[in-house]
Amino acid sequence: MGVIDKNTFKLECPSCGVTESLSALEKGSCYGSGGWTDYGDSKHFDYHQTPGKIGPIIDEATCKKCNVAAILKQTE
Repeated sequence: MGVIDKNTFKLECPSCGVTESLSALEKGSCYGSGGWTDYGDSKHFDYHQTPGKIGPIIDEATCKKCNVAAILKQTE
């Protein structure tokens, strides 16, 4: 099984400036999808993910250091 698709979010704290990118992968083959992985652990942010039209999305995140809402940008 290989990677079919990827969703990546860049999270940035507007207070301290720390950034982090998290990715979820859709695994499968030419015969069908094996499903999406979760985004996994984040070193700098607490986040919440929800199912999206094409894979999971991060809909909110908070900086662990500052407790400030992060700026979210989907990059892929």
